[in-house]
Amino acid sequence: MSTGDATSAGGGASDGGGAANHFGGFHVQTGPLTDADHARVELADEVRAMIREIISTDASPDEIRRARDHVRAGVELLLAKAHGVAPGVSEAALVERSRNFLARSPMMGSINPIAMPLTLAVVHEGEKATVEARVTFSNSYEGAPGCVHGGFVASAFDEVLGVAQSASGNPGMTANLSVDYRSPTPILRELVFRGWCERIDGRKIYTRGTVHHGDTLCAEATGLFISMRPELFAKLLAMRDAST
Repeated sequence: MSTGDATSAGGGASDGGGAANHFGGFHVQTGPLTDADHARVELADEVRAMIREIISTDASPDEIRRARDHVRAGVELLLAKAHGVAPGVSEAALVERSRNFLARSPMMGSINPIAMPLTLAVVHEGEKATVEARVTFSNSYEGAPGCVHGGFVASAFDEVLGVAQSASGNPGMTANLSVDYRSPTPILRELVFRGWCERIDGRKIYTRGTVHHGDTLCAEATGLFISMRPELFAKLLAMRDAST
């Protein structure tokens, strides 16, 4: 799979003890990327490289403005094309509408240039779902000197624990996320995030996670997720469509 796409150890989300899962899990890539998506991956990689260069380049102001003009030309080319999403929010359309959600994720999506991206694998599914993610933050994510900004650490935990709760079989939304920072989290070094489901109580899914650099524990997190009913998911899709 492309960088940032999750791989699953099982054949699909299993029933974690809550309500029936009517719209599939967000922790699996539901279908292959299209040719257009592969082109988006290539473009996203170049945009990530551009972001890194904007932060660190010693180019002259004139050179930077010439680069800006090239970027502007690319934006204008894309603006001239059609935009939007396919209509319809019936239950039958829910799985298709969430297709390739991971590839578009702002945290690990291969076609989303603001993503790191995380590379994530589902180790176990079901009530004791476990996931592992690896990522190297560039200097674009720096907070304190040499360290990943704490907000990005929290966002990565939200994604990792979100995939863990989805792998339990009844994906939902974050109700609470708490992060304890134990030691500086370095940029430009591989980090390993681990997340798992501790227990499920009806629609409540309790999760925990850690992030390490080597043997050093950088941060720990706990998360509470509430599994979504299909009608809420449909409502969210309708709200998204109304704003595009």
